[in-house]
Amino acid sequence: MKMKKINILGVLSALILVAGLIAPVSAYSLLFFNPSVVESNPGEQPAIDLIMEGCNAGISGYALYLVLDNPAVASFGEITFPSWVTLNKVEHINSTTVLIQGADPGKLVEPGVSISNLAKISIHTLKAGYATLSVEPVIIDDDRKGRYDPVSKTASIVISGAGPSPLIPATR
Repeated sequence: MKMKKINILGVLSALILVAGLIAPVSAYSLLFFNPSVVESNPGEQPAIDLIMEGCNAGISGYALYLVLDNPAVASFGEITFPSWVTLNKVEHINSTTVLIQGADPGKLVEPGVSISNLAKISIHTLKAGYATLSVEPVIIDDDRKGRYDPVSKTASIVISGAGPSPLIPATR
């Protein structure tokens, strides 16, 4: 009897380990900006798309923080959403952070879609220098009552007059 308990526990432990290793691989998703490097002049308003790749279970809604690390050089302009995001909200938290929220009540981004545009971000370029735009997910819900835990990449903003071309920092 004791041997059966040990074998059952061993099998259960192995199954849990295998499930833990497989789940993150199949659920891989990525938030990134396109373009990832923006070169601009003071006074211009370049636009950057926020994209999610690996949204195979659809998207029902999301809340994300957008952060610009150098408000002396760049600030947020207008933020717009694609047509599938019929419920949306933009909340300016402070001079460097914006909370964007979007929902897809019409289920237009169905399971099976692997990539989707979440927002278009306009940037006010104020003066020569460098800034980094990052995204921090609060929550991203899928259409199957699950949640995504994406990896996030940054975008670099280079405004003319800042000197030689910068080394773009490694993205996280």
